Amino acid sequence: MSNKFKILAGVLLTLIAVLIYLESNQEDPINWYSSYSKSDKIPYGTFVLYNTLKETRTEDNFKEISRPPYEFLADSNHQRGTYFFNNDFINFDEAESLQLLDWVSRGNTLYVGASGIGETILDTLSLEIEALYQLDNLEREPHMELVHPELKKEHPYTLDLDIQTFYFKEVDTINTIVLGEYDYIKNKDSLTLREPKVHFIKQAFGEGTIIIHLMSDVFVNYFMLHNSNYVYTEAALKYIPENETIFWDNHYKNGKTIQTSPLYMLFKNRYLKWAYYMLLIGVVLWVFFEGKRKQRAIPIIKPLPNQTLAFTKTIAGMYLEKQDHKSIALHQINHFMEYIRNEYSIETADRGLDFIERLASKSDNTQEDTKRLMDYITSINQKYPITQEELLKLNKLIEAFKTK
Repeated sequence: MSNKFKILAGVLLTLIAVLIYLESNQEDPINWYSSYSKSDKIPYGTFVLYNTLKETRTEDNFKEISRPPYEFLADSNHQRGTYFFNNDFINFDEAESLQLLDWVSRGNTLYVGASGIGETILDTLSLEIEALYQLDNLEREPHMELVHPELKKEHPYTLDLDIQTFYFKEVDTINTIVLGEYDYIKNKDSLTLREPKVHFIKQAFGEGTIIIHLMSDVFVNYFMLHNSNYVYTEAALKYIPENETIFWDNHYKNGKTIQTSPLYMLFKNRYLKWAYYMLLIGVVLWVFFEGKRKQRAIPIIKPLPNQTLAFTKTIAGMYLEKQDHKSIALHQINHFMEYIRNEYSIETADRGLDFIERLASKSDNTQEDTKRLMDYITSINQKYPITQEELLKLNKLIEAFKTK
């Protein structure tokens, strides 16, 4: 390896090390993705809300539902409690909405924190949703308060994010209970809402209750951990009946878990990701340098030739050259007896009538042919010398016997 090549490799490794150092010391950017996932600690995750609700219930009274509501209620229609949904928008279809309404009418509670829930439920409750626009106020930081005297505070709660908000356009106060209002306020120190808009309501349905909060942002980590806003969220959750099972929905979530690759967690963490890249780079460099320094051509070693056939031909030629037909016949007889012992598991020491019957039966030969062969073998053993014709006849009888 030349010195020039070593210098270039050292510079490359130094640059990679500097890049990794700078990347590892850089602060992670804030992730503003609206996931609403229970496991996310990002601003728009619901890690705080999930644990807040879970701590208010026993293990048996807090259940997570990862299936669509239609499937869950179809299989568990007898379950009683509060079905809790929270996402930026939840589009219940007609069949699902009717299933939920039927379940609520039997004495259960539906609690939805979302900017929309589909037309079927809204039409059934005679509600209409509209986006809030104020041309004289370009700031869209909502200020909220709860209507109940015991829950209302001196100052409205503030969500200091510029977001699009929705409200109930018309509310039938005979059938609907207003729980919360909001407005855009120019003066953040103001104690009252200028033109309050209803965004949090409760309505009886059959023997049950439907609660809708159109501002899902009040349930995320960012809002609950900002100043004392958690008081607002906890107060909004007080409308969930006490000692009632909460069914936490994991299906209608923007950030529900869909990753299945084992490398997902590796690449999700920046430090593990760069450690993985460094490992790959190190392996490539090691293979390159070590392979170049140590790789040698592998010589081709020819296998030893099989000389069995040549040896056999040589030995046979010696016997034929000497005209020793008797020795060849004895070898052939011994080989045939070994064949009988291995193939038919018959002892060949005694070649009487019982031996002939067993051998004929197992070899599918007739007793006459088998006896003729054994008699001929006996005559060959007793005769010396033998002619070439007699040797050929012995070979012919043995081959005929085997072919059966």
